[in-house]
Amino acid sequence: MNRDDAKSNRSVFPDGSSVKTAAVAGVVKVHESVVASIIRKATCSVPGVIRLAGNMLVDNIAEFVGSNKVLDRSINIEMGENAVNVEVRIIAAYGVFVPDVARAVQTAVTAEIFKITGMQVPRIDVVIADLEDPPEEDVAVIDE
Repeated sequence: MNRDDAKSNRSVFPDGSSVKTAAVAGVVKVHESVVASIIRKATCSVPGVIRLAGNMLVDNIAEFVGSNKVLDRSINIEMGENAVNVEVRIIAAYGVFVPDVARAVQTAVTAEIFKITGMQVPRIDVVIADLEDPPEEDVAVIDE
């Protein structure tokens, strides 16, 4: 960092953009848990994804006591300076074309991470851990 940068009133983000600020110096960092939340939401929004993979019993107990440890087992993140490599483990719906679902997860996660953080995603591995029947729609029963 040169002297001019130290005196600058600009915040520089991973995408190279900057914003003029009022006499504030410092660095903006994105925590791994933020990236994990983005990955979880983007992945679960893809049609054909039932949920993130994990042990249902352990995950349910962890959720009951307020732990997010399912992310530790389902999402692996390697943070870099301006990039993040990702591995996400999912349960897909039985009957979907798995390569299409995996590509859709890659596209959704990459786009969402860039949109929210400005970080690049050079690599995203999608592991299909299992297939499950999709949840049945709530169908109203009509008595005749």
